[in-house]
Amino acid sequence: MIPILLALHIGAFSLITDLLPILTNGGVVHSVVDFFAKNGSTLTSALGSLVVFGMAFSGLSTNKLFVPNLLAEDVSEVFRTLVPYEAPFLDWIGDPSDFATNTKHEWIEDFMRPRTITNSTAVTSTTAALGLQIGPAVGEALTIGTILENTGITPEFLQITSIVSGGQSILVSRNYDGSGIGSLAAGGTLRVKAPTAEEGHEHAGLHTARLGNRRANTVGYFNVEIGETGTGRSVKTYGGDSYEMSRAKALRELPALLEGEVLTGVWNGTNSLRTSTATRTMQGLRAQLTAVNSTVVDASFSANPHLWLGDAFANIFGNGGATTETWGIIADAQYFRDISNMNDTKVTDSNEKELFKRVIRNYTGPFGQATVFLSRALRTRELMIVPRERIRVLPLQSRNFAYEEMGKTGDNTKGMLVGEYTVEAYHVGAMARIRTSSPA
Repeated sequence: MIPILLALHIGAFSLITDLLPILTNGGVVHSVVDFFAKNGSTLTSALGSLVVFGMAFSGLSTNKLFVPNLLAEDVSEVFRTLVPYEAPFLDWIGDPSDFATNTKHEWIEDFMRPRTITNSTAVTSTTAALGLQIGPAVGEALTIGTILENTGITPEFLQITSIVSGGQSILVSRNYDGSGIGSLAAGGTLRVKAPTAEEGHEHAGLHTARLGNRRANTVGYFNVEIGETGTGRSVKTYGGDSYEMSRAKALRELPALLEGEVLTGVWNGTNSLRTSTATRTMQGLRAQLTAVNSTVVDASFSANPHLWLGDAFANIFGNGGATTETWGIIADAQYFRDISNMNDTKVTDSNEKELFKRVIRNYTGPFGQATVFLSRALRTRELMIVPRERIRVLPLQSRNFAYEEMGKTGDNTKGMLVGEYTVEAYHVGAMARIRTSSPA
């Protein structure tokens, strides 16, 4: 998505002649940055005369209570302009509706009513009432009277007659519909049918729901140092102000650096907070995608990427993922190429144009549609499958990316690009990672 830049301030019209020669290949964004770097202008004040139409990730929060960094020069508009080109995955996610308020950011991972439950106790073929051990707190989302369907080889309908406090076990009566008694081995699946009760049933007084999980991530601290001597600035290396050129290049790199940490970031060994002796980093998505984490022989994925993607999506669906979610596949160069090679029988060709095209940016399978992203941040032969609705990249309050110029301590100019961010991921068990068998 290329943002449309409209010059609305009279001072911005002088840029047109500088921008026109390099409009192709997404050069608009880079030419804006390069122009101001060479002319020594303040990036954010200059870009303030341009209105950017688009939904790119800016590093801010859309929450009305969020206050941008007021103690330094806000670079969010520059960031917003660069992100579609330098960090397309962040651009796809968009700005969050919330923000972090502490370096240890916590959130609640909520649950819908379970569609199925796994029994830890075998269902025997006797007619007696039976106590079943089920997953932690799952029983709290069930009600007395609810019908369960045994989906084993010998099916049966059971009815919940009581729920033990804490929700880890239930008591059921047998043969609800009179069609017979079945059996099910431990670890089998019981399908939860719609809640029901006797006529005139009285409300139990509490909301029936499974309690959410309390999750947390560290807010990562990002710091990019920029510096130049007085002599260095005066010699006009490459025809421009070397300090401003360095600042422009650092800004251009910043979106990709944040995207890389969102995908692959790791905590320090002790996950230290508020210490001057250890760096503070966030945990990225890779470290959290452990439930559906497939190891694939290289040749197998290359031969049939659709098979492996279909298996991963099937496991995601089994863990609660929805086909209606907005899915993204983030792949390294080799897996991106393998996925694009699925298009080898649909090569765009024409007698009118010399055109050859073999690339897949959008994938549709039995379990949904996905946008395919090429990423430099992943390991060789690695990909992730994630839904946009369940991932948020949040700034710490008033700590979005900003430029801070340091006080002079000699014949030099110093500054820093500083920001603090974390990533929220909900129900990572319904996301996936596929990787080569080596490395893990």
